Parts: sequence; C-alpha cells; structure tokens
Amino acid sequence: MSVCWECVVPTPTLRVAVLNIALSDPVPGRIRQKLSAPGHPRISRLAAMIQHVQPDVLLLCEFDHPGEGGDDGGLTDFCRYYLAEPQQGQVAIDYPYRYCPPANTGLLCEADLDGDGERTLPQDGQGYGFHHGHFSFVVLSRYPLIEEEIRSWQTLLWQQMPDNQLPEGYYSPEARAQLRLSSKNHLLLPVQVGYQRFQLLCAHPTPPVFDGPERRNARRNHDELRLLMDIINDEAYLVDDQGNPGGLDKDMPFVLLGDLNADLHDGEGMVLALRHLLYHPRVHRAVAEGKLTPKSLGGRFFRPWKLRRGRSSEWTHLSGLRLDYVLPSADFDVLNSGVFWPDKKDPLRRLVTDENGKERADISSDHRLVWVDVRLPAVKSE
Repeated sequence: MSVCWECVVPTPTLRVAVLNIALSDPVPGRIRQKLSAPGHPRISRLAAMIQHVQPDVLLLCEFDHPGEGGDDGGLTDFCRYYLAEPQQGQVAIDYPYRYCPPANTGLLCEADLDGDGERTLPQDGQGYGFHHGHFSFVVLSRYPLIEEEIRSWQTLLWQQMPDNQLPEGYYSPEARAQLRLSSKNHLLLPVQVGYQRFQLLCAHPTPPVFDGPERRNARRNHDELRLLMDIINDEAYLVDDQGNPGGLDKDMPFVLLGDLNADLHDGEGMVLALRHLLYHPRVHRAVAEGKLTPKSLGGRFFRPWKLRRGRSSEWTHLSGLRLDYVLPSADFDVLNSGVFWPDKKDPLRRLVTDENGKERADISSDHRLVWVDVRLPAVKSE
C-alpha cells in the first residue's frame, strides 16, 4: 500500500527534562518571598542551568507552592524574574503553560501515624512536610497542557494496592485506613504537540531512608514506584481521584518524569520495583538501562562520601546515585540525552561549585538536571 507523504505531518523534536530544584523551606512562605524579586544568587544559577539546557517540557521537584494546588505567585515570579531574563550569560526561556498540582506533603493525616499520641507535622503528614505543599512539584511547558484531562492518584490509600509492602504491625488500623500511598502525587498530564498528544507520568516518591527496622519509607518508595508501573499497566484495581477506573491507555505514548529516589546499583531502597520499571516493555530500554542513558562528563570526576558501584557518568545526585529519571515510552524516537554536570574545564562549572571549586548542594541543588530529546512518530493529517 502506497503512503501519501503529503499527508504525513512530522512532529518536532522535544527536549523533556527533570530537575530537583531544591526550592523548599520548612517555613511556609519563605520560598515565595525569595522568588518575589530578581537577583538571588542560587536561584539565578538554577535558572541558568534550565536556560542552558532549554527543555521544552520540565518537571521541577521540591518547589514549594500551596498544597491544595495552584500557584501562589512563586512559580510566576520564577518564570518572570529568572527564566524570562538571561542568567549567568545564558539565553532567556519562556514557559507559557504551567501546572502546580495538589500534594500530600504536609497534609495532616486524620490518624496518628507514628503512634506518639499526637497528630503533628511533619511525622503525621500524608507525605513528609512541615507545611502543606512543602516539597511539591510543578510542570513547565512550551506546549499546551490539557488540564481538564489530568488524572491523578493523590488520594489512593496505601492499603488499596494489592500485595502492598505496608510494614506489619507498625501502623494502627486507624492509620492504615487513612494513609495514602503517594507521598506527593502521581499524575498523568496530557501534552498537546501539533496533531499529537502524549502523557507526562509524574511522581516524586519518598526517599527510602530515615527509617526504623520496619523500613516504612523504603517500603513506601517501593510501592510508589510500583504504582507508576501499575498505571502504565492499566491495572484493574486503580481508581483515580476523578473516579475513573484503570490507568494509562495501552496505545498512548508517555514520558515518565521524576526524582524517583531509587538507584538500581546503590542506595538504601528496595530495588525490585525500580528494576521492573526500568525493564518494563513499554519503557524505552536504551534510555532506561542502555546506550542512551543520560550521562555527564562532570559526574565522572565527583567523589561521593561513600564508595559506589554504579556508573559515575550516570549519577544525578551528590551522594553518587542515579535518582532522577526521564523515561520515554518505547514508541518514541530517542535522539539524545544528558545530565547537566559540567566537566572541570567547562566554564559552566561555576553553576555547581563555590569559589574554591567545591561542589556543594547550597550552590544550586544537590541534584543535577536530566534531559532526553525525543520525537513522536509522524502522523497523517485529517
């Protein structure tokens, strides 16, 4: 059968990225205040990283905003005063489409989670946080975000996941009946690119540390990763916050984005869920664990506090771990990928080091920006 090439509409190349931007503070409103004017040195360096990489779609983890969702002005000011103005010699960038989802962080649970007889933050939050919206995430895009079709699993209870990893005997029956699975949110957000649409699958699972022998955080991280896989698998038990059953349509392209707080080779997590996710048949294998995994030159020269087994070129965190992921579905063409971690001789290294050349979290972030260039298959026009 011949193809009408005049009817085939090519889709543009997209750069999709994630950055844990570390714009969170235990004091509510403090980040909003810092963003309310230009000139903050650390925020300027963070913006310069984004401007240098120029992502088309970007997930920013640990960006404080109202826990019920929406922008209190902080994201608008970050875009206005920092991204829309050249920083550190870089080129300005504009994101006309933005989304601030609701979050479980700092949302006080109706049950006493830690069993100390009191309901107090952060330990009794649905997700760890000193105020509602602490450690939230936001999405920025050059392409339209179809907000009326967003699906989320913020309120799914942990005990509702079949074969879950809830620690035996740690949570009271009252706590188990109230505790949600997602520590922030699990989100499907449609992005419109010309004639085509794909889904962003976003999450920021809890870190698998700060645990006791019950390993509640490691277990929750495992099941938050499993929830991502269950959404991809369209599992029958799923009901989203909007009351719709199931997960992702099997024919819908997607990009999974997040600081997953999990490393396949190192760290404290229960790696089975991450392994299943990275090797999922619908996830692009070359990007997940192949020749196109995002890499940097600068990471190779970093010496973390602990000896690691993983490939240093793939690290995205100052602890020497690969924690941050951009995972396109297998139906994307993947053209390139990378981690913004400048080499020792790169003039942009000043964005991650102090005046003595030492890499510190408070210079910009303890994470590095990860990006992947993708292209959707061409489509036939109507």
